Amino acid sequence: MSTTDHYRQLLLQEKERLVRLIEGLEEGLRESQGDSLQELSTYDNHPADVATETFERSKDLGLRDNSRLLLAKVEEALQRIEAGTYGCCEICGQEIAPERLQAVPYTTLCLDCKREQEERPGHSLRPREEEALAVPFSRTFLDDRESVVFDGEDSWQAVARYNKQPHVYYEDIGEDEDTIGQVEKTDAISNEDYKEQL
Repeated sequence: MSTTDHYRQLLLQEKERLVRLIEGLEEGLRESQGDSLQELSTYDNHPADVATETFERSKDLGLRDNSRLLLAKVEEALQRIEAGTYGCCEICGQEIAPERLQAVPYTTLCLDCKREQEERPGHSLRPREEEALAVPFSRTFLDDRESVVFDGEDSWQAVARYNKQPHVYYEDIGEDEDTIGQVEKTDAISNEDYKEQL
């Protein structure tokens, strides 16, 4: 088996894996969120259940979209094999190391060009969404600068110290060790109480 045939086989296996993954994710996404909860209504006493399902649904959407992007890269790599350009770096034109192709068979850059690309100013390994969050919050978060002033993180730590301190009387607000976390009086019924009634 030639080297090109070896990489073609790797790419075809990866393509098959990604197609199966995408089909499985899309099958689960065809069902509405309400149906997947198997509840008569999405409104109940525990909204965290719906939040968990929403989080899982968004995670599945992200996995599906990422798998589609990888599948497109795999198909482009297969086209490069047919065109005879597979294994050459898009930037410098040098041959990509066999170890790199073995690890990431759909890569288009050699290791040196990839490193250089990641080290360029403006390139960040952080999620793009953080750029939108940086502006209003960065004015109080100064850890990345040589600063010893009281910043946003320090204020958060100062507020967190007052969480359940001995000088706060929780009985005055109707909460004690036995009722913490109860939403309704029925939440206080233990399994033992329930078994005694049977």
